Amino acid sequence: IPSMSGTIFRLYRINFVDREHLFDKPVVTDADILSVFTAAANQRHDVSRSRKRHGFRWSIRDIVSDKIYEIDRAYISGSFSHETTYRTGPIVQPEGVTYGTSEISPPMAIPVRFFIDLARHIIAFEDVPSIMQQKTGWQNAFQLILSSAAHNSGFTSRVNLEPIAPQQLIEQQISTFESVTRLRLTLRIPNPDLGPTFKKLFDEMKESGIRELTEDMRSERGLAMEPNSIPRMSINMAISGYRKGNVQVYGRRNGRQDKFTIADDIARIDLRELRSYVEGMEVVSSKASERKLLAAIISRIDETLGRRLESNDHDEG
Repeated sequence: IPSMSGTIFRLYRINFVDREHLFDKPVVTDADILSVFTAAANQRHDVSRSRKRHGFRWSIRDIVSDKIYEIDRAYISGSFSHETTYRTGPIVQPEGVTYGTSEISPPMAIPVRFFIDLARHIIAFEDVPSIMQQKTGWQNAFQLILSSAAHNSGFTSRVNLEPIAPQQLIEQQISTFESVTRLRLTLRIPNPDLGPTFKKLFDEMKESGIRELTEDMRSERGLAMEPNSIPRMSINMAISGYRKGNVQVYGRRNGRQDKFTIADDIARIDLRELRSYVEGMEVVSSKASERKLLAAIISRIDETLGRRLESNDHDEG
């Protein structure tokens, strides 16, 4: 596998959003997900863009599907790359300096490794600063590649990534309110990560055929925020990535009305303490290195979402 520049990963939920179509074939099973990612690793689905001074291309490659048998967790791994294909500017010619376009063939790539925990439908992206922090269009490009691959594979679902919010940060924000008086959000349910605090709401939506549920809950006396209450279950689903857009939380803080928004805050997992071990393993076996890293990522995902997922907690399809 390509070497990794870091050991900090961003966590996103993979949501499959149904398109309206006469013949429905949604992405449902793990096999469907793998077929979409496998199809996406083809240059026909690459996303190319042209700007005034340069051109670039996004691509998905190196798709591998396997299982960590010690913990019975299936995964998909791959690479998502950004390539600069040409630049326009001063070019040195034998006769002097001219202004023109320099094509780069083959172009140099900046790869981002990603891993998908199929038990949770969570994708962990290597946090490469030159891509994740400087290229604002990376998420749209990733979604477009996968949606194009799904469409060309005959599926009627498109792919949407929602950031998993840092749970401790959200809990700290909520704890500063004397009471939560209003909650506005839209929930999605395409994927199975049935935490105990929102399993009931998830199941009720699924049984009713509800794919999106927009809620605007209000109570001047304060919404019930106990673990099994509808407001708490809704927030837990939303911060776990089962949402569309932002979440607005209103309440009373220090005797005054206030609010905060759950938007682009992203949960991260930090594996820097494993860096020297993983780099040493790569010399011996890149496959062993990947498995070690992936087991650590899955463990941290379980910790981040507040529970350890058992192998029989989801439908493998």
